[in-house]
Amino acid sequence: MATYTLYWNSLTSSFAPHIVLEEIGVDYELRWVDFKGKEHKSKSFLNINPNGFLPVLFLEDGSPMYESAGIVMYLADHYPSSGLAPAVSDPDRYLYNQWIFYIPIHIYQTYGRCYNSKLFSTNPGDKAGIRDCGAQDLQKYWKVIDDALQDRAWLIGDRFSACDIYMFMMTRWHIPRQCEIPNLLSVFYDDFFEQFPNITRIAAKVAERPAVQKVMKFYPIEDLIGFYERVAKNCVLEPS
Repeated sequence: MATYTLYWNSLTSSFAPHIVLEEIGVDYELRWVDFKGKEHKSKSFLNINPNGFLPVLFLEDGSPMYESAGIVMYLADHYPSSGLAPAVSDPDRYLYNQWIFYIPIHIYQTYGRCYNSKLFSTNPGDKAGIRDCGAQDLQKYWKVIDDALQDRAWLIGDRFSACDIYMFMMTRWHIPRQCEIPNLLSVFYDDFFEQFPNITRIAAKVAERPAVQKVMKFYPIEDLIGFYERVAKNCVLEPS
């Protein structure tokens, strides 16, 4: 029996925990959750995560854990030999904590305002303003990271960490410009990162890692393109 079970879908932030599981080399199994069939809203799934979101990781003792950044932190700290997280007493730990919270709080949540703005107001007339403000904030929040990487090899300095994995996941929420979709915000295309050379540099290094190469096959760009086609038509499938 596997040590961990990851409940996942290719349109969710299960991508980062999935990579961490591969990086640490622990035994795990995958459990696909069917969005089209609304499995994530079923009674059985809501008993696991009452929010109806993915990912969920079943731990060694069978306890379910949700929130992608929390799962990443748990695994990185639980397997210190992986080198994915500085120890609590390490001088670099403050940077690790800073970025592992900054990215999901500022970057991740802002994407939601761009692709599913209706969740942020009960007034339909607010939708365009929420979306456009989100796009502006993405520029601002990503620039903070790019500026911080100016003289660094990785987010916390000279060593690769789980922060770089989480950041890499967020850079993957963009599609090739040649896959032009009418009415889709420009921030969702990969040329968005042309203005952020340091982020592009780090993302390219993360993409070369064997564990990342293996996991990326489970998250094909075609799935994301299909999702953004639905976003552009205001027919939104709920990712998490």
